[in-house]
Amino acid sequence: MGSRWLALALVAASWRYGDACTCAALEHPQTHYCNSDFVIVGRVQRTFRGPSFYDSYKVKIRNVFKATPKAQVALRAGRLLTPSSDSLCGVTLQPRETYVITGRIMQLQAHVHLCGYVKKWREVTPRQRKGFRLLYKQGCTCKVHVTKRTKSPNTCVTNFDDCYDRHGICLHDRERRCRWTRAPALTRCLQAQHSNGTMT
Repeated sequence: MGSRWLALALVAASWRYGDACTCAALEHPQTHYCNSDFVIVGRVQRTFRGPSFYDSYKVKIRNVFKATPKAQVALRAGRLLTPSSDSLCGVTLQPRETYVITGRIMQLQAHVHLCGYVKKWREVTPRQRKGFRLLYKQGCTCKVHVTKRTKSPNTCVTNFDDCYDRHGICLHDRERRCRWTRAPALTRCLQAQHSNGTMT
């Protein structure tokens, strides 16, 4: 993960704006949580054009769901950096809007990126909110994959199903196997998809 962000910085410094932004793979919100240096909920206050091809956002942080020691220091300023170019996966945030944001720390500065998780807080499902507040952390010893190409007991699979993205949380069961936890919202979503599929 760190090497990817280092590569991003090097690309920015070399003015390579030609290629479109591409991310390594689709990732579940739980994966974003576990792989990030920080996870916050913040309200955007101001936007600044920054130096070295970066823009910055002044954010009023309302909740900190995760922060490494370096992230705790960096977040005190309430300032988030992002590449100023879409081709470098820069993030566009709307003033006066509140977001849940995952990011990384580079040189004691908080960086956000399109390949992380950035979503308006009002669009985050109740199950996702519970995950960010508590349960994703408990599931960081599990891995979430989007394909069926694994039989590992430490893995949950989404098979590209949006229901698991919106309502799924992967935790160890009593036998120490990683499984999707039972949740009424997840069950309803899967049933609705099944019903729609059989009707078409």
